Amino acid sequence: MVKNIVFILTEGDHDSAFIYRILKANGMTTLHKIAIKEYPSPLNELIKSGISSVPIEELNMEVARSKFLPSYVMQNSDDIVSIYRVGGDSKEDVRVDFIKKINALNISDPDAINALIDAKVSVLFFFDADDKGIESRISQIKKELKLSFPESEAENIDKLVNKEILLIEDVNVGGFIFSELGKDTGLLEDILIPLMKQGNEDIFIEAEKFLDIHESTALFKGKIIYDETKTIKKKVNGEKYAYKKSLVGTIGQLQMSGKSNTVCISDADYLTDEKIKADATCIDIYSFIQQVLT
Repeated sequence: MVKNIVFILTEGDHDSAFIYRILKANGMTTLHKIAIKEYPSPLNELIKSGISSVPIEELNMEVARSKFLPSYVMQNSDDIVSIYRVGGDSKEDVRVDFIKKINALNISDPDAINALIDAKVSVLFFFDADDKGIESRISQIKKELKLSFPESEAENIDKLVNKEILLIEDVNVGGFIFSELGKDTGLLEDILIPLMKQGNEDIFIEAEKFLDIHESTALFKGKIIYDETKTIKKKVNGEKYAYKKSLVGTIGQLQMSGKSNTVCISDADYLTDEKIKADATCIDIYSFIQQVLT
């Protein structure tokens, strides 16, 4: 019997892959080789409901691929964790709709999707602080929760703080904001890159040199748009440029030929179980998730 069902909502594939790697290092295994109907109730019903809620012919390909399907489903004993890549700020309505469906798991209605009697349902948000700051991102989570639950829960929702769990109706909710160590801003890569770099400094030095070729190569020279400081690249030939993501992709190709950053994070040797289990931030993330698995 399943005791805990945890839904983790991330902004992107990189976040999902990193959380997957942390859970894997701490003993969780994937539950991917079984049919959807064989997943424990009510997870199986929720996935089927998400897929069938809109006629497939009305969806574009991008939406069809991501329609409420988890990136990872993981299990450890009586605990199930489903990790979803839901999108950033522009996907507020997607998260709200999803949380409403999750909350319906606890409604005593013969026609609704019902959770197992003893199962505890939790929803955990993982956002980047970006340049907005931790409190701004927590405020965004509060806003979405207020749109997801009855108005009577608004005062309770206002009690939510970063890295702590709050019970709203019968659902445990919480938010973990990725930020640079010791700062109020930042993103996943500010945690990920220092960890991947440990013991691999020579590789990173060479990758950084390679990425500097933007400044001299004929292909891109004079076609780069910088930020207001004139030092940080914002676009290359009109395309959005994220240096830290490019760095992860560059070093990843030494092992994962032709694979995406997501695979480099989830499978490459730059992250090891030993590193993850010794890193303060990874311990912090796992402890946060563990709060709803006790």
